[in-house]
Amino acid sequence: MRLLREIKERRLIPLTAAYLVTGFVALEGVTQLNQYGFLPNAAYPVALVLYLFGIPSSFIFAWFHGAPGRQYAVRGEIMLQALLSILAIITGVYVYRTQVVSLNVAAAAGLPPTSIAVLPFEDVSPRGDIEYVADGVTEALIDQLHGVRSLDVISMTGVSQFRNTSLRPDSIARLLGVGTIVMGTVDQRGDDLRITTRLVDGFAGTDITRENLEVPSGQFTEAADSVAGAVARQLRERLGEDVRVRELRAGTTNQDAWALAQRADRISNDAEDRFEAGGETDGMIADYEAVDSLLALAEELDPQWARLPAARAYAAYRRGWVAANTNDIASVEREIPIGLEHANRALALAPGNAYALEQRGTLKVLEALVLARDEDEYDAYLDDARTDLEAAIRADPTLATALGMLSFVFAALDNDTQAVIRATQALEADAYLRGADRIIDRLVYAEYDLGEFNEARYWCNEGYRRFPNNFRFTECQLPLMAAPGGSTDADSAWALLDRLEDLAPRALWPQKQGLGLVMVAGVLRNASLPDSAAHVLERIDHSEEADPERLVYQYEAAILANTGNPEPDAAMAMLARWAAATPGATLGTRSSLHWWWRSLQNRPDFQPFISPE
Repeated sequence: MRLLREIKERRLIPLTAAYLVTGFVALEGVTQLNQYGFLPNAAYPVALVLYLFGIPSSFIFAWFHGAPGRQYAVRGEIMLQALLSILAIITGVYVYRTQVVSLNVAAAAGLPPTSIAVLPFEDVSPRGDIEYVADGVTEALIDQLHGVRSLDVISMTGVSQFRNTSLRPDSIARLLGVGTIVMGTVDQRGDDLRITTRLVDGFAGTDITRENLEVPSGQFTEAADSVAGAVARQLRERLGEDVRVRELRAGTTNQDAWALAQRADRISNDAEDRFEAGGETDGMIADYEAVDSLLALAEELDPQWARLPAARAYAAYRRGWVAANTNDIASVEREIPIGLEHANRALALAPGNAYALEQRGTLKVLEALVLARDEDEYDAYLDDARTDLEAAIRADPTLATALGMLSFVFAALDNDTQAVIRATQALEADAYLRGADRIIDRLVYAEYDLGEFNEARYWCNEGYRRFPNNFRFTECQLPLMAAPGGSTDADSAWALLDRLEDLAPRALWPQKQGLGLVMVAGVLRNASLPDSAAHVLERIDHSEEADPERLVYQYEAAILANTGNPEPDAAMAMLARWAAATPGATLGTRSSLHWWWRSLQNRPDFQPFISPE
């Protein structure tokens, strides 16, 4: 009782409370000055340290000076306040140095703090059945942060490889080249969701801040907004600037429809991850039928959400794509109209919707590749696809997948310059997008076809750096070695061919072997070893089984026409063999001829290989 009376007489509670309020206002003032650049980034954490040490200091001051009447400083008070001051200064200096050194060293190491990776949030609920919520929160947060100009945010595709990983955050940061990591967990407590977010220093791997949020379990989109707000506050403290995330654009207020769509996304992502990892398509049709079923249920709940029919169009495209790869043309003919109907329905709900336009254009590309009956119909389908894809990109210039598909369309239309431009834009928009290996491969050969060999080598090396076990980036080194002014190192060429044999799919190896032997012969010709090159060419299997597209003849003709001491007559003889194997085929119009045929294009016997303009 005496202690309570002392506390009351000395006014400990009101004086300490007054300090807490005044100090908090001062702390907010530091925050505002920090945001507008009047104070350095480390000012806020230092001010927070001083504020926290001020709490016991205010309590001591109230104890010794809070009672009525004149008060004097006594030795005990002076010693306590001095000790607190020393501790506050030491801690403040440590925090300041830690913040400055961490940010500076991270930046020096190529890990700028404004580059961010949001790792997939983990489902830590007792039953483990809300992973789709964790995925939804992750994707929504990436989408919201992606709209902040000052931030460079890794896409969902880029971070998905680190789902359930045992790697340390600092190791992930170095792999992705980011200075800040966002991590989180989602748990279910009764009727509520408990979401924990962590902001982690990418260089040191240590937590900067941690925050817990309680959200009603049915309010999924609100959960994503709450997480985004929390991360924005954490980033403000980290970067010393205001981070205004854009609002969630889920497109629906129906929580059940949102949950079904997230479940569909998870199945789709898992199917694509399996394909990216091993190239296997087994089970993909069943996966995308399950995706379509979930989206159809969601569409019944919210028939106005345009994202749902657009996503169903994508599911139809993937089923058709798998069918095309197994030569099931009847299934392709069935899936394309289904997909186009879904895409058109989405565009009726949301005219100009970028995602729906992309899906319609992508379906038309498949239509051109599989169902076109002649060259005119092929070009017409591709022109329609180009129109839709360009409209999608105008609606959303950051739509990397549409840029990648548009690059493919231009390559198919023999417009290598535009193919390069669009593929480069796709990688700039999302360096980690699905199919980045195929886009980089397209860049290699588009630059090669343009005769830009240094650019082609850059992209071939970049592909090898990022995808060392992908056979494409071992294969692409061979034609570059055999290009005009290329390598004379035959041993390296043979070593590449051996590695290609180890990496290439077995079904493709007969043709890859033939093409690779041609390129080794080209290197031998560059090394002034024409007899050795001739012996290598004699080993090639020219049968239709080994080379169904009859490409090897063209490659041999190109090598004979362009490497070592060119042999134009031998090149023409090889083209004659190609013409006999592919009646009626030509090498293009005079204006679109490949650089391979530059030295031959004015010969009278070459004219039958040129199409009319």
